Amino acid sequence: MRPLFCFAVLIPLLSLPYDVYPQSLDREIVLQKLIESYGGETNLRKLERMVQEWDMVAMMGNRHGKDVRSIRVPDQLKVELTYPDKTEIRILNGEKARVAFNNDPWRAASAPQQDAMRLQLMRLYSPLVLRDKGDSLKLMLDGEYCALSLVERGIRADYLVNQDTWRIEKVVGTLWINDTEMRFLTEYSDFKFVDGTLVHQRENKFAANVNTAVLQLRNIEFNADLDDSSFTP
Repeated sequence: MRPLFCFAVLIPLLSLPYDVYPQSLDREIVLQKLIESYGGETNLRKLERMVQEWDMVAMMGNRHGKDVRSIRVPDQLKVELTYPDKTEIRILNGEKARVAFNNDPWRAASAPQQDAMRLQLMRLYSPLVLRDKGDSLKLMLDGEYCALSLVERGIRADYLVNQDTWRIEKVVGTLWINDTEMRFLTEYSDFKFVDGTLVHQRENKFAANVNTAVLQLRNIEFNADLDDSSFTP
C-alpha cells in the first residue's frame, strides 16, 4: 500500500472554535514578534531556498524512512520519501503537481494529492512569507494560542503561535476531500538556532485523531543551490 496521501480517517481533529482576536493585539505586531523570535529578517531570508532532511517513523507499521524536502519561495516544493521497500517523489511547481512511485513513470497528481502538496508547502511558510501575505491573514484566538489563519486555493492553514515564546508550535491544515472536511495537525518542538535562524527539530503529525508520523531533523541547508530544474520531473 502506498504510504502517502492517506485520507481514510475522517474524524474531525479539532473544532477550532476561533474568536476574532482582541484589537489590542495587532496582526502586524504578531508577525513582527514572530520574525524577531525566529532570528530576524536577514536570517529568515536563508529559508527562501533550503533543503531539509528528516528521519521519519510512520506510526502505522512502525516503518522507518527518510523525508527530504526542497523548498524555493514562493511556490516550489519537492518531497522525496524513502522507505526500505518503496519510494515516492512529489513535485509542486506553481500550478503543476507531479508524483512518482518507486520506478513508475511520473504522472499528474490527483486533485486531493495536489491539495495535500499545497498544504505541505503552506506549512513551510516562514514568518517572512506570512508577512508578505498579511492582507490575507486573519488573527484569531484559540485558547492559549493566537492563530494566524490563511486560506489559499480553498486550503486553510492555521498557524498557532505561543504568546510566551512567539514560536509557531502547531499548524492545523483543513482540506475538503469528496465533500468531506478533513483536518491535519503538525506539532513542532525542540526548537534550536541554526546559523542564527530558529528551526524546530521535531515534528509530530496527526490525521484526524490518529498519530501518523514522527520526524526528527537530520540536516538543514540554507541558501541551497536550487533553480527551476530542481523542480522539474
